[in-house]
Amino acid sequence: MEKDKEELWQAEDIAGKLRVVHGYTGMEMVLLDRRGDLRGGTARFREESLSLLRRKQQALQQKDFAPFAGLTVVPLVQNKYLWGWLAADCPRESMAESAYCLFLELSLQLTFLLWHEGEMNAMVRRHREQFLYDILYHNFASSDEVIEMGKNWNMRLEKPHHVVVVEFDRPLQGERREQLLEDLDKEWMRVLSARFVQPILMLLRMQLVILFEDDHTPPRSQSEVAKIMADAMAEVKKDFPTILPFSVGIGRLHYSVAEICRSFQEARQALSLGRFRQPENGITCYEDLGVLKLLSHIRTEELDDFVQETFGTLMAYDSQNGTELLHTLEIYFQENESMSLAAERLFIHANTLRNRLKKIENILGVNLSQADVLCRFCVACQALRIIRQTM
Repeated sequence: MEKDKEELWQAEDIAGKLRVVHGYTGMEMVLLDRRGDLRGGTARFREESLSLLRRKQQALQQKDFAPFAGLTVVPLVQNKYLWGWLAADCPRESMAESAYCLFLELSLQLTFLLWHEGEMNAMVRRHREQFLYDILYHNFASSDEVIEMGKNWNMRLEKPHHVVVVEFDRPLQGERREQLLEDLDKEWMRVLSARFVQPILMLLRMQLVILFEDDHTPPRSQSEVAKIMADAMAEVKKDFPTILPFSVGIGRLHYSVAEICRSFQEARQALSLGRFRQPENGITCYEDLGVLKLLSHIRTEELDDFVQETFGTLMAYDSQNGTELLHTLEIYFQENESMSLAAERLFIHANTLRNRLKKIENILGVNLSQADVLCRFCVACQALRIIRQTM
């Protein structure tokens, strides 16, 4: 027994340790990380058993081992933190006591390996994130120096980069918050790596910041980037079906590393202001913000005065008569003055919408076909969104 334990300690990696235990016991085993990804295994571990472990991820997370009656599964936990699972392709009762003791010893040593790997990765990540933080906030004197430093992490910062910011639309609660963010970080990396060359991801104060170089000629437009991000969002939500809603902001493409900070601020502004248009699951490009960029710099009190001057009479009419004419007007502008689309969203006939718009004209004494009236009303509707969000 002491000889096999000593040999197990001498094996330096996952594959070596599994090989030692397999040699002494003949057991087929696999190691899964806490996301359920295969980290190592012996050659003859049955595919159906591996498939079962992957399908029943939720049961593993909840330490419900009933679905795995034909297996022996041990969670790998260090300081209440789950690092993964070790599974043997045989039930506990079929193991000799010496084999089971060696199996448990293996689980302890694999837990240590995964913990040590996690600590090393965390240290590297902290240095990398400090470097990215300095880029995002332009905390450097020389662009050439930053470009050279970036090569240590395989970053080609001499290339133009898009900046995208992702943030949950509601606060994350519970003890698993940090673990969920880390899992999502890896998931976004997996999804985006299939679409871009070496995407750069960073968690920054509950936001996921993504940088990816644009090697296209001509460069991708923001609308193209938005389409790619929409597809990526759908894939992430497919893999995390219970995930909270989240939104995306996209900055403009800038061509030097010194301007990445500018694109970052634009992406954050797009994310924030985009929620005035779509509170959840929105994708907003900075260049599409339009007048919202200007309105966001005006005090709420001034915006409210402008809305009251423009729509006060209409608001009073709605209040006195139980109508929703202001809401009708908002939807009309949100659908870019399309009668058919606005009527569809309001669940009314297009002729009914025309009658409502005519009623609005009569109440306010205006003509909606005049450009200055349309512009003023559209801006007032945008201002109303900002007021509601800040109330």
